[in-house]
Amino acid sequence: MKDTLGIIFAHDKIDALREITESRTAASVPFSGRYRMIDFTLSNMVNSGIKEVGVVTRSDYYSLMTHLGTGKEWDLNRKKGGLSILPPSIESHDGLSEKNSKIAVLMGIIEYIRQSDCKYVLLADANVIANIDYTELFESHIEKQAYMTALYKADVYDNSKLRTNAFIDVDANGKIKDITINQSIQLHSKMLLGTYIIERGLLEFLICQCVAHNKFDFERDVIQEMAESLDIYAYEHKGFAEKIDSVESYFKVNMKLLDSTTRKELFEKGGEILTRVHDSVPTMFGTESSVRNSMLADGCIIEGTVENSVIFRNVKIAKGAVVKNCIIMQGTEIGENANLEYCITDRLVNISEGTSLRGAESYPTVLPKGCKI
Repeated sequence: MKDTLGIIFAHDKIDALREITESRTAASVPFSGRYRMIDFTLSNMVNSGIKEVGVVTRSDYYSLMTHLGTGKEWDLNRKKGGLSILPPSIESHDGLSEKNSKIAVLMGIIEYIRQSDCKYVLLADANVIANIDYTELFESHIEKQAYMTALYKADVYDNSKLRTNAFIDVDANGKIKDITINQSIQLHSKMLLGTYIIERGLLEFLICQCVAHNKFDFERDVIQEMAESLDIYAYEHKGFAEKIDSVESYFKVNMKLLDSTTRKELFEKGGEILTRVHDSVPTMFGTESSVRNSMLADGCIIEGTVENSVIFRNVKIAKGAVVKNCIIMQGTEIGENANLEYCITDRLVNISEGTSLRGAESYPTVLPKGCKI
């Protein structure tokens, strides 16, 4: 896929992530102890041979830029191609500056797309947690001589996904024949993963055509409206794949990784998931500490009890504190005899001694960055 330009949509804050995206885009949300969500999509592109990647941003992207840097960890710090951070310049297009859709942000980077020498473009969302070999998608696209090919996950029957994702139905040859958006009931079970491959010239024409006709919803105005007249195909990803589109799904997917089978499928099958390297000392465990079924990053000091939890770097859990079914992000300090269950703490949260906080599995308590309780 060396002749492919990768574009990652990192502009969306995803309101359903609540306090977690208060000061950052969804793409830079910490995940699984040491990663950011964008690491998965970016690593998949690099592992598939893509050497030119543009990351489309919108606002609150300082955290994202700090994490990505020059792209060195992904071998994208190159003189030609490599990694580009793309704040969309859409002020010159009347009526687009307030829009946050894929079509609008693509119009904002239309010159970047035009200046690329690549023949194909791979568009991908940054909130998909998966280890995907995009070359299989590319080969299917070429074989079927498709106008565009979309990636999907089959057999998704989660009711919480119906209103926030697009679902498709395909014929025997894989051509999309129907797409449903904002379903109230389950009509189809094949969920689009926000990943599409298309020829660069066709994408340019498609963007300009949509803007000229005041159409900005990629799934509704392109796939749904044009599926009957164009050869838009779908390709199934059969491995682990989850879209993070709410606090509940964020919590649920992190908890899934406590299962060794899921971790092996995500991190050991396929290419390596790359991330920014942090040098840190090993985690220290006190004589009275107890840790069960949990993931812990480096640099932590654990003196209390941790069960069924994901603990990020440099977290301190004092004596007598109990942390169960929680996601504790970097730099959080939990005081003596505090008790947390079904909580998500953002970075640098301070929980004073004796504090008790409890959420629910279906609605975890979220503590924003830097707060003190």
